[in-house]
Amino acid sequence: MSRLDQQVFQALPDPAFLLDRRGTILDLNAAAEHAFPLGAPLGAMAGELPAALEDVLAHRSVVTLEHACAAAGAPAHFEVRLAPFGQREILALVRDVTQARLAEKSLHESAAQFRVVTHNITDAFWIRSPDMREVRYVSPAFERIWGRPASYLYANPHLWASFIVPEDREHVLRTFSGLTGDARTLDVEYRITRPDGEIRWVRVRGFQVRDSEDKLVCHTGIVTDITERKLAQAELDASQKQLMEASRRAGMAEIATNVLHNVGNILNSVAVSAGMVRGALRTSRAKGLKQAVEMMDRHAGRLGDFLGSDEKGRLLPGYLRDISLALQHEQEEMIAELGHLGRGIDHIRDVVTMQQSYASRAGAVASVRINDLVEDAVRINEQKLARDNVMIVRELGAVPKAQLDRARVLQILVNLIGNASDALRASPPDARRITVRVDPGPGDRFRLSVRDEGEGISEVNLTRIFAHGFTTRKHGHGFGLHSCAQAASEMKGTLAVHSEGPGLGATFTLELPLDGPESSS
Repeated sequence: MSRLDQQVFQALPDPAFLLDRRGTILDLNAAAEHAFPLGAPLGAMAGELPAALEDVLAHRSVVTLEHACAAAGAPAHFEVRLAPFGQREILALVRDVTQARLAEKSLHESAAQFRVVTHNITDAFWIRSPDMREVRYVSPAFERIWGRPASYLYANPHLWASFIVPEDREHVLRTFSGLTGDARTLDVEYRITRPDGEIRWVRVRGFQVRDSEDKLVCHTGIVTDITERKLAQAELDASQKQLMEASRRAGMAEIATNVLHNVGNILNSVAVSAGMVRGALRTSRAKGLKQAVEMMDRHAGRLGDFLGSDEKGRLLPGYLRDISLALQHEQEEMIAELGHLGRGIDHIRDVVTMQQSYASRAGAVASVRINDLVEDAVRINEQKLARDNVMIVRELGAVPKAQLDRARVLQILVNLIGNASDALRASPPDARRITVRVDPGPGDRFRLSVRDEGEGISEVNLTRIFAHGFTTRKHGHGFGLHSCAQAASEMKGTLAVHSEGPGLGATFTLELPLDGPESSS
C-alpha cells in the first residue's frame, strides 16, 4: 500500500480492514481500532466470508454482506462491503446499520398495519396530491360504496364528480375546492349514484397534510356510507311529524272537548228553561179564562142579569181579575225563562263560532290581541271553572298586538287553564284561584303565565312534565302539555314550569316573540 493509499485508508470514516484472499487481516484503520475488537465483525461472518472474498477477486466486483447479532442485549445489524484493492488484497468497510434496519422494519410493520386497516375498514380511505389532480391511493372499500373499481379513480382522478347526484354536485365541488385553498378540513354529505342506479348517501371528511415547515404535502380523507343512517333519520322525521300531528290534534281535541263540555252545560240550562216554559204552559190559568168566556157565552142574551143576580155570575168579575193577575205573572215568568233560553242559545252559537274560527285558522299567522286570546280561553273553560268553583284573576298588562298562530296559542292557554283547574280540586274553596298574567318579556317578546295555588309538582316530575305520554292524572293521556311545549317551540317560543313542590302550586310561563307589534292592546 502506497503512502497515499495509507493516508486515504486511515482517513476513512467507517471502520476499514485490509484483507488477503483467505480473510487474514493485513491492516485496519483508526475507526476500526476504536469501534471493534480486532476483526470481530469479520469473525462473526467466517462462514460466508471465504466465498465472498473469492468472488470479489475473481470478478473484480463489490460484494455486500450483512450480519445481525445482539449488542448489549439489543439487536444490532452490520453491513460489510468488500471491494478489490490492488491485485491480491481486499478492502472491507464495516458500517453499523442497526438504526436503518430498525427504521425499515418499523416502516414495513406500519405499512402492513396500514394495509390491514384500509383493507378491512368499511370506510373508504383516499390520498390525493396537493393540487387534487392525482389519486395516490384509494382503499378497497371504494368499490363497495361506489360499486366501481378503484382503477376508475387512478385512471381519471376527476371521474368521481360524475357519480354525484346532479342536485348535490355544485355544492360538493365548491366544498372540495376549498381544501386546496385556505380550508384545512372539510366535512360534507352528499348523494352518489351507483352503476345499478341505486342512490347512496356518503359523508366525506377531508384533511390537508402538511410537513414541519407547513408545506402542503397531500390531501387525505375518509368516506363513510351513511345511507342507513339517512334512511333511519328520514323514517324518524316522518314518525316525529306524525307524532307532532297526533299531538297537535290531541291538543285541538282538548279545546274541542272543553267546547263540547261547555256547550253541553249550556244545553242543560236551555233544557231546564224550556222545561219550565212547558210546565208553565201546561198548568197555565189560561184554561180558567176559557171556562169564564164559555160561561159568558152561555148567558150572552141576559149577561147583565147573570152578572148581577146569579151567584156564579156575581163571582165572575173577581175570578177574571184573579186570572188576569195570574196570567200576567205567568207571562213575566215565561218572558224571563225565554230570555234565559235565548241567552243560552246565543252562548252556544258564540262558543261554536269561536271554535270554528280557530279551527279554520289553525296554522295561520295573524295579528292578535293577547288579552282577547286570554278571554277566549277563559270562556271555553267557563263551565269547568264554574263547576270546580275556581276564580280567575286577570293581570293583563299592556302588550302590543303580536303576529301569532291564534289556534296554537289558544290550544296552550286552554290546556294550561284546564290543568290549573284540575290541580285545585283538592284545595279549600277560598283557595281555588288561578291567576292569568300577561306582561312584556325581554326584547320583542311577551310572557303569558298561568299560576295556581293547588297540588304543586314534585322535583322529579318537573324534569319530565313536558315528555310525551307523561301524566299524573288517572285518566290523562300525556298529550296536552307535550303538544303545548312542541307548539311553543314551533312558534320560536318556550313553555316553562316552576313549582316549589307538592302542595305549593305551580306556574306555567309561555314566552313568545311579538314579531312586529302594530298597536297597543
